[in-house]
Amino acid sequence: MNTKFLIMRNVYEDPSISQRDIASGLMISLGKVNSIIRELKDEDYIDFDSKSYKLTDKGVKEVKSHKVDMALILACGMGLRLAPLTYDTPKCFIKLKGERMIERQIEQLKSAGINNIVIMVGYMKEKFDYLIDKYNVKLVYNPDYKYKNTLSTLYHARNYIKGKNVYVCVADVYMTRNIYHKYEIDPYYIGEFYEDCKNEWRCDLNNKNEIREFIVGGKNDYCLVGPAFLTKEYLDTLLPLIDEYYKKTSTDNFYWEDVVRAELKNLPKLSLYKVEAGTIYEVDNLDDLKAFNNDTGEYGSEAISFVARIFGIKDTEIKDINCIKEGMTNHSYRFFYDNIEYVARIPGEDSSFFINRKAEGEILKKLADKNITEEVIYFNKDNGYKIAKYFSDARTVNVENKEELKKCMALYKSFHNFGLKVKASADINDMIKIYTDLIREKNLYVPYEDFEEVLDNAKKLRKLLKNENRPKVLCHGDANPDNVLIVNGKYKLIDFEYGGMADPLTDIALFAAYVQFDLEKTLSLYKYYKEANVKVEVKGLLPENDEKARYILMAYTALSGLYNAVWAIVRSELSGIDYGNYGMKGYRLFKDYYKILKNS
Repeated sequence: MNTKFLIMRNVYEDPSISQRDIASGLMISLGKVNSIIRELKDEDYIDFDSKSYKLTDKGVKEVKSHKVDMALILACGMGLRLAPLTYDTPKCFIKLKGERMIERQIEQLKSAGINNIVIMVGYMKEKFDYLIDKYNVKLVYNPDYKYKNTLSTLYHARNYIKGKNVYVCVADVYMTRNIYHKYEIDPYYIGEFYEDCKNEWRCDLNNKNEIREFIVGGKNDYCLVGPAFLTKEYLDTLLPLIDEYYKKTSTDNFYWEDVVRAELKNLPKLSLYKVEAGTIYEVDNLDDLKAFNNDTGEYGSEAISFVARIFGIKDTEIKDINCIKEGMTNHSYRFFYDNIEYVARIPGEDSSFFINRKAEGEILKKLADKNITEEVIYFNKDNGYKIAKYFSDARTVNVENKEELKKCMALYKSFHNFGLKVKASADINDMIKIYTDLIREKNLYVPYEDFEEVLDNAKKLRKLLKNENRPKVLCHGDANPDNVLIVNGKYKLIDFEYGGMADPLTDIALFAAYVQFDLEKTLSLYKYYKEANVKVEVKGLLPENDEKARYILMAYTALSGLYNAVWAIVRSELSGIDYGNYGMKGYRLFKDYYKILKNS
């Protein structure tokens, strides 16, 4: 650590600074500061009198020869540990003391004279766009952000930082004071004192404060936190290693610091720049955030703030927030207010491609007095945010339990017999067309070799069903056991975002396709539906005979499998989410049922 340079920089930035303040800031002894200042005077870098210090022309030239060229801010991550705040907000947008973390850090950099700022983005990248206009920053997208760690971020930033002296910053920290400077000389990582290092990285140092080894865990030591400063000479050695490690198959979870750790002996010396405890604040969970924000009452996340607005309270007054397992389209969390438990639903990223929220709102309004679904407290037809009373002690239907399946099918029959009308369509053929059109319009990758042949076969089934002239009623459109809850012995339907007008038998078929029922089990669902003790009000609800019901249901189940396949193609291609073999299983189901139909 070049203490001479740091003292010169302190004097350049603040000629009135005292030796005591210099010693405190650099965490060295007052005697050492006094000794180095006298050396600097002897070397004609500094002049001083009883009131102030002043750099000589030689000293100013030396300081200015070590200018920081730019800052790279890493802001790609999804911030999973801070869910549900990060359901609709990048972690670095969360407010601490009323300020967004990333904006505070940008302003600190600019205040220090660092105006060339590149932000690496990934999760919710579009939300960062306003920063270009507000701060004149550059955004660079990391396409690997969902699958790889910060090693990939530095790899995709390599052409922007090569040949430059760079601050490498993490976007999701709050620095209580500005630790950035316009001039730096040696590469370093910031270390803050922690009493308990837990899983944090700390360092074994030599007598020059240079890092000899990284150690994980321990107590009462300085841990790596916040930004690092890397010189162009350091990057000349590091970036080829970043490229090498990025291309390995075993480094998806690597931080860029993992490369430094592995190659420490092959890299230029890296110092530890120590700061006092409380300088840099990392938010690991909601409790940390609540404690830090106790004087503002807000988190800066719409996923929480919309709930607070509805109830007329502060964000921090929402109690016992617990995330619920993510669905395929949305995120949800439970919370308490006034001793009542609620569930808030936040639409997933890119869900507007697939969901008509106005139609969902119409359906919820129609069902409000039917006692068949949850009690909705709030619904926003523009963005799909929803609050409902939570069903405590609820569970989903066990598809291996015949009695539960019977009651489930009776629930669907009751629902269909309301005979409700809405504007939206849930016709399986309309749904398939929406997704196949998206595949073609956006030229999405289709993994199936015989896709066009399968689509031609689906047209044949479409013609067959059209000739039946089946009735259309309000259907669920996403019938599956996860959307049927058993609450104190009563059965409830939830999640109507795919709902609309369709043949009621499509809900049975969708249910069968979702759980991959064979023909025998699928026909048993229809048997339970038919025999359910529900008075039929809708004309033609049941086909005229079991044989006709059999082939209609087989056709719908085949098409439901194809629908699942095209849905998975579009969703995975547009959102980058891996749905495993969900689509492949649906594709195979279509073929299996089509073959039976063709041969019968």
